[in-house]
Amino acid sequence: MERDELRISGLYLHHAYREPSPTQLTIVRPPKGMFGKTAANNWTIHEGPDPREYAIVARAQGLHLNSGNWHNSFTIVFENDGSTLHVMGISVSDGDWGIVGGTGEFAMAQGVISKKLFKQIETGNIVELNIYAIYPAKIPHLVRDGPVGGNGGNPFEPQYEPRRFESIKVLSGEAVDSIEFFTLIGMELSARKVDFAAPEFVKEVTGTVAGNIVTSLNFVTNFQTYGPFGQVRGTPFSLPKQKDGKIVGLFVRAGNVIDALGVLVEP
Repeated sequence: MERDELRISGLYLHHAYREPSPTQLTIVRPPKGMFGKTAANNWTIHEGPDPREYAIVARAQGLHLNSGNWHNSFTIVFENDGSTLHVMGISVSDGDWGIVGGTGEFAMAQGVISKKLFKQIETGNIVELNIYAIYPAKIPHLVRDGPVGGNGGNPFEPQYEPRRFESIKVLSGEAVDSIEFFTLIGMELSARKVDFAAPEFVKEVTGTVAGNIVTSLNFVTNFQTYGPFGQVRGTPFSLPKQKDGKIVGLFVRAGNVIDALGVLVEP
């Protein structure tokens, strides 16, 4: 599973528990001592330490309760995009909080928030935050382009949306007889074989069609061009029409040869 990273440094949480504008409220007050005391919090998180100068970028909304230490369980709700991070841990000064989940863009996030007391003020504390998390990369909807060629043969395409070409093998003579390709998530169709390096991706497929079959193919990556496979004869083609995406898979019609071919593009 591919993952994206979230790194945000230099945020400041305002833990205001005194008047005139507290951002928390005690909801359970035990008869003796502190054990069991519980408060609901709506702490503000700013781009800088002074709330009068820096905008609110998120709010820490949830609960903290005393069980020996102050245990925190809250959600960081970002102001602009509606995404959240779910956070747990003890205390509100120095140390770490764990990121145990998220929603929206940060769904299934895991990570850590490093925190340290920046300043004590009349209404409470200002805590500096540095956020690091990883979360599954969003799978964009793929765009189909093509096919080129004829109407013969049977259709073949990946059962699942592929993410990246791993390798491709082409059997060819006077035409392209078969294509076997492996994707990060995909299926095998079934000779010259090409293994793509980790940072390499296919950005264009070119070739020729003649007599309603695919006669030649080239695979153009961000590194080089592989091919031609088959015999270069007939009408040239180039896929995709829009050249600003990555080709991550193919769909074909095939019988004894490749009758038609299209590409699956990640925009």
